[in-house]
This record gives sequence, structure tokens and C-alpha cells, in this order.
Amino acid sequence: MVAAGVYMVARAFLLFSADPLSMTVVAYVGGFTALFAATIAITQNDIKRVLAYSTVSQLGYMIMALGAGGYTSGMFHLTTHACFKALLFLGAGSVIHAVHSNDIWKMGGLMRKNEGHRNHLPNRGPGHSGVPPFSGFWSKDAILDAVRNSTVPGHEILFYSSVFTAFLTAFYMSRLFFIVFHRGSSGRKKP
Repeated sequence: MVAAGVYMVARAFLLFSADPLSMTVVAYVGGFTALFAATIAITQNDIKRVLAYSTVSQLGYMIMALGAGGYTSGMFHLTTHACFKALLFLGAGSVIHAVHSNDIWKMGGLMRKNEGHRNHLPNRGPGHSGVPPFSGFWSKDAILDAVRNSTVPGHEILFYSSVFTAFLTAFYMSRLFFIVFHRGSSGRKKP
């Protein structure tokens, strides 16, 4: 249901595209949402909150693409994001069930502890972070291309903020991965 707003804007794309001011508002609201939610995701210590704020950030990314005139790239990212985020939440649920905590600082070293078991959360992070050749790379690249070639006033600001947001996404997903799977577990919460 969180993607319903993106789908609504896509369905009403012809109405939005008839007015350049509305496209500009949609693009800037999406760009601000993407950047703001990504900065919140960096500060979270609950694994589900990191993924939830990440979802909000990616929805902003999609809305920004639609506002910039990138209908296809916005819908492409909606599809790829749905696939890898569903798997990330399932993997996070598996980790939470095994550790009995949502706190990432209480999960350290799971890669070593589960050598005999297959945990699928590490396999989904690169797609979300935009690492080539995973699907997230191609959909985010299409969004960046749509924003760069947009006719929205000040699209350069949107482009650079969306590049920065992509780096933030890679940062908080790497942070999540390394804290949960590679850091030594101390069993106590870090600041």
C-alpha cells in the first residue's frame, strides 16, 4: 500500500504533465522526501526502521522521477524496489526471529554464526544500494538520467541531490549489512 501514491501519480501523469508548475512541485516534493528520509535512515538502530525509512526515501525517488517527466524510470524503479525490498523485509524478519531483537547493535557477527545456514538478507542489499549489475542500479540510473534531462526549473539541484541520496542509500545499507553480519556482537546497545 505504500506505493499507492506513486501509482496514483503515474495514473494521473497526463493531468500532471499538462501543467509544468505541478510537475515541478511533484519533482521537488519527491526529491526532498528522498533526501530527508535517507538522512533519517542513517540514524536508525532498528533494522525494520532502517528498511522503512529506506522505503520512504525510494518512494520519494520515484515521485521525483515522475515529476521530472521520467514516467518509465519511475515505474521501473517501483517494480525493482518492490522485488528487492520485499525480500529484504523477509530476510530482516528471519534475522529478528533468530536474534530475538530488532536492534542492529545486538546482532553483530551473524555471518560467522550462521555459516551452516543460508541467510538471504546479505544477497538483497546490493540491489537496493544501486550496485551494478543488480536491478536497483538500472532503475536508479534511469531516474538520474530522467532528472538530468528534465525541463523542470532547477533540475540540476534535483540531479545532484538525487546523486547524493543514492550515495546515502548505499551508505545506510552498507552500515546495516556490516553491523548485522560482520561486526562482533557485544550484546549491548551502541550510541
